[in-house]
This record gives sequence, structure tokens and C-alpha cells, in this order.
Amino acid sequence: MVQARFDLIAAGHIVNEMIYSQGQTIGPVLGSPPAYSLVASARQGTKTGIVTKIGEDFPPELLEAFSLGGVDTRGISKCQNSSRSELIYSSDGKKEIKFPTRADYIRASDVPKAYKSCRMMYVCTMEDDVQLDQIPEIVKFGDESAIDLGGYGGVHMSKKRRNQIEDLSSFALEAAGNFDFVKASDEDCRMIFGEDEAMEVFAKKLLRGKTRATLITLGSEGLILGTKSEGCCHIPALRGNPVDPTGAGDTFMAGFLSEYLRCGNILQAAVFGCVTALCVIEKTGGVKPERMPDEQQARTRIPRDFVENLTFTS
Repeated sequence: MVQARFDLIAAGHIVNEMIYSQGQTIGPVLGSPPAYSLVASARQGTKTGIVTKIGEDFPPELLEAFSLGGVDTRGISKCQNSSRSELIYSSDGKKEIKFPTRADYIRASDVPKAYKSCRMMYVCTMEDDVQLDQIPEIVKFGDESAIDLGGYGGVHMSKKRRNQIEDLSSFALEAAGNFDFVKASDEDCRMIFGEDEAMEVFAKKLLRGKTRATLITLGSEGLILGTKSEGCCHIPALRGNPVDPTGAGDTFMAGFLSEYLRCGNILQAAVFGCVTALCVIEKTGGVKPERMPDEQQARTRIPRDFVENLTFTS
């Protein structure tokens, strides 16, 4: 019997995270873009797998979210150290990430054979866990591909690592140009490019190489979708009752990629990503399947004629 191929494979370090905020210490908890995006995608019926590295020190209970959520874990390999992160919030709400230890870099040779004919390969690292020279090889394993620039000059990178890179914008653009879809937050864009320009400008700037669409998340202001064929579209934030914004960007991509694989329509998928993230931030509790909406729960949050009323501008 031929096994059905995987829909979505994500590559990036998962982290044993401690959070320090307003005098409180939270953790250890499971963190990282692969953790949030894969558990959320699997909840929507997407066949997912993870490529990551951990040490023997990684708490086994933190991996339960993958087994409970239905994420394939044959791509988890062992190395000397796990990635540990410290997420530190200042009194003004700004955050800094530190990595006391890091797992080994992820290479194309770490991708299991069963993952090498997936429909979508998603590189979503904490801190360029997949180095630039490995990206072209890893991208080949998927029919299509996506990247989160948070780990390539954006907010996931530590200040120490960012200072080691001579030209952040060239670094990020080199990474981005290998992918069909490029996701970044407004904070990522400002960190990478250091320019106070409209987000539409950043969206167009990232439309190079093989990139077909860029997705710039704006928090409470919604999303800028940029495409080569139609220009830019601002998708306004949908109404809801946010409780915990943690994981919003990652679960947006879970919804976007899952819906795109179902329908092939980029705009429709972007709206679906927005409602997926909205459902997640209306709950708290970290990377847990019960926090993530299934496909139908997300779909019911899309207002009637919402997609049809969105327009692109050149």
C-alpha cells in the first residue's frame, strides 16, 4: 500500500522556553514557529511532519503536543544540546530573546525520506537554524515552499546573532528569494530593513526571485498581502476577543498554508490564516491542540462576502 505523501513539513528548532514578564516566570514551555504552526495545521486536517534537533536534556513532556495533535515526529533527531530560549518582556512591552544553548544546525540530510516529496516545505526557524547554503537543497523537497523571516533577521533572532551579520537586509533577501511564499511581521521588516516605510513597500521589496506572494502581519491592524500578479491588498483585522497573542503569526501561517493546499487561492488562504490566528489568540495555554481551531471552526469566523469585498492596488 502506497502511503499518502505529507502536505506540510516544517524545519526549524523547537525550544525549551522560559518566559519572564512583569515579575512572573513562566516555563518551561514548548515554543517555536514549527511547534505552533504544525500543531495548528494538523488540527485542521493537514498531514504534517517536523524536522528539528534536540538533545537528551529536552523535557519529554513538552513533546506531547505533537503526539496529541497528530504531528509526525520521525524528523526529530538527537544532538548534544537542545535549544533553550529566554523570552524577556520589558515594562514597556518590548521583548528580547536569548538562547543560552542551541541545537545543531539543520541540514538537508536530516530530512527523512518520507518527507522528501511533500506538497509544502516550510522553513520557520528561531535563529537561522537552517543556514543559507542549505536552503536551496531543503526547498527542493516540496512542490512549493514558504519561509518565516523572523529567524532571518527578524524578531526571533537574538541581538547577539543579529550583530554578527554584516548586512541584515541582504541576508534576509537572499533567504527569501528561494521561496514561493514569504511571511514577516511588521516588526521583522523594520528590524531587517531599518526603514520607516509603508508595509506595502516592504511587501513589494520581498517579491523577488521565485517569490509569488508576501504576507506581512500587522497585529491588530491586520495583514498586507503582496503578489507579483495583482499588487497589494490590505486585509483588515477581524473582530474578536483577544486574550493571549502568543503564537498569532505562526498559527496565521498554519491556516494560510493549510487553506492554500486545499484551494490554491492565495487571497482566500490569507483570510483563512487571519481567522485561524484570531481563534487561537482568543484562548491561552501555549502549544496545545485544544487551543487550535479545526477547519470548520475557523471557516465560520469569516464574515459573509468578506473575501469578495477585498481589493488589490498596484
